[in-house]
Amino acid sequence: PGNAPANPELKELSGLTRSLRTDDWLWGHNDSGDTPRLFRVGLDGGDGGSVEVPDTIAIDWEDIATLRWQGQPALLIGDIGDNSAHRKAITLYAVQDPGARGDRAPLLWQLNVRYPDGPRDAEGLAVDPLDGSILILSKRQRPPVIYRVAMPSAAPQPGSVTMAERIGPVLHLPAPTAIDLSEDPLYGLLRDWPTALDIAPDGLSAIVTTYKDAYRYVRKASEPWAEAFARTPQRIDLPQWKQTEAGAYTADGLHFCAGSEQRAGFACTPLASERDSSTGRTFP
Repeated sequence: PGNAPANPELKELSGLTRSLRTDDWLWGHNDSGDTPRLFRVGLDGGDGGSVEVPDTIAIDWEDIATLRWQGQPALLIGDIGDNSAHRKAITLYAVQDPGARGDRAPLLWQLNVRYPDGPRDAEGLAVDPLDGSILILSKRQRPPVIYRVAMPSAAPQPGSVTMAERIGPVLHLPAPTAIDLSEDPLYGLLRDWPTALDIAPDGLSAIVTTYKDAYRYVRKASEPWAEAFARTPQRIDLPQWKQTEAGAYTADGLHFCAGSEQRAGFACTPLASERDSSTGRTFP
């Protein structure tokens, strides 16, 4: 199943993304309860140290994505957790990518976001490299729903709030089985809940991570994500950790890394060369 990340302070791995500054490291962070900081995680789970994220608040950081801001490598942190669906707005923090040696991730901008259909919990965040759109994936509804936020063209004014756009449902995530329920009465019931979202470097596929496995949805270059997320995805078999909450493509797009809270495990595996039955697309 893979070992836990080497850094013992990465106790509740909740978000994971590749770096655009260095291929050797991923960026990860803890769930709620930690200080605002990021961790370098090697493809083997190795410890590259942590960096401070000044001028931010870690209420419930749930996912992180990579992007380019004004041509420079950056990271987008999603303070999007809301278990009780009571937050009037969630917060996205864009920060500089410190690379392999930096000790701080300076804030570039902060954006507060509201949903058009009321507060909800979310644990998936991704940035489309083709058009810069920010995608947020809800968690506690079946089927889960994708929301879109336009990437700001300039740093937003402090305190400004933008309204997300509802894109549509993410379909065909397999429901929990009788075996799931018998093996784990608590998390077995939640095995199809999405806990992470990432988009491939080429922008032509997205992986939804759940408590059980991950699922890859493929789209054509000019196709809306709503159409891609309506197809039957390719299943990516993950180690059966108790609480898988992080997943990301590597920089080459050929591997997928996933990790669990509770320090249960972390692993990067090649993406299989398999043909999706609904699209006929051959995966790398």
